[in-house]
Amino acid sequence: MSEIPLNKFEKRDLIIKLHKEGKTYRDICRIAHVSPRDIKPIAKEYERKKRLGNNKRKENTHEPTTKKLSKSSQAFVLYQEGKKIDEVKVLLDMSFKFALKYWAQYLKSIRLYEAYEFYKEHSYDIPRLLSINNFLERNDIYGKDIVNVLSTANDVINLNQTIINLKAEIERLKQTKNNYSLNQNTNSRPLLPLGLPEHYYRY
Repeated sequence: MSEIPLNKFEKRDLIIKLHKEGKTYRDICRIAHVSPRDIKPIAKEYERKKRLGNNKRKENTHEPTTKKLSKSSQAFVLYQEGKKIDEVKVLLDMSFKFALKYWAQYLKSIRLYEAYEFYKEHSYDIPRLLSINNFLERNDIYGKDIVNVLSTANDVINLNQTIINLKAEIERLKQTKNNYSLNQNTNSRPLLPLGLPEHYYRY
């Protein structure tokens, strides 16, 4: 008894069934009585629809999670993507105040908040701080040694002031000596300035 031939729709279903089972093109040709050129477009269309179905299921799986994200979480995602504060403000339709607030919270979460606070307080000093850093690098001075450098600088300032004071004292003593020499050349008893050591007043 001869087999009843399959119509094109039945052949299509049989090819897909065998393809899903992992049969080779040669096996499908033998079982379904078709040529390889008949199999290829049917298998290709099946795989395309399969991919579309998988992508749609993924989108449906992620959709509830996306809808549940709060404004702050959405802002965090945008900051992770490298968006700026003004961009987040526009994208999430929020005030700059809240965009800045979420930016600060994001920085805290990645442990960069202290760096941001330092920048806010010392932004105008950054060029000078960078010049200090360049000085340290040029002279092979490590960060831990900066305290010693600053202490030395402070000692230099104090030393300069001591030098100034000593020069002033030398000038005062020179003037006192000149006055004493002038008094020695006169017949009258010399008048000495106050504040000299006691032996100056002994005659």
